[in-house]
Amino acid sequence: MLLSLAFHLLAGGTAPTASTVGWLSAASAAAALALTRRPLGPARLVLLLTVAQVVLHHSFEAGAHHGAHGHAAPLPMVATHALATVLTALLLRHGRALLRAGLARVVRSRLLTSRLLPVPPRTVVAVARPVPPAAPATGAASGRAPPLPVRS
Repeated sequence: MLLSLAFHLLAGGTAPTASTVGWLSAASAAAALALTRRPLGPARLVLLLTVAQVVLHHSFEAGAHHGAHGHAAPLPMVATHALATVLTALLLRHGRALLRAGLARVVRSRLLTSRLLPVPPRTVVAVARPVPPAAPATGAASGRAPPLPVRS
């Protein structure tokens, strides 16, 4: 709907009111949900989009409170709405695959180039502590005993 409106305005069409854009957006969304429950072939898709462009064009003109060109649309208007039809068809036919490919590329690039946050180097601070002198080790109390005899 917004692509159709943009091309309509590019061709010199009159801008509809905000309320007209609102109800046309809601109607377009409802129609799209109803029509996309199952895949459409290319011919049926282009036919439905062409009908939608004609309806949207007349709705834009009626929603502007005055018609800019009467009953017959000039050639630039027809051409821009035809271009909007083709672009919309391409987006609908290939948009999902393009979105998936783009999303997969972003995820792969994030996973492959993930960088750990730099860890600041630890600063070693020397602290002077008195170390008690070692007591001479004697006997089993020190944890050291004479070797055990070997039996043969």
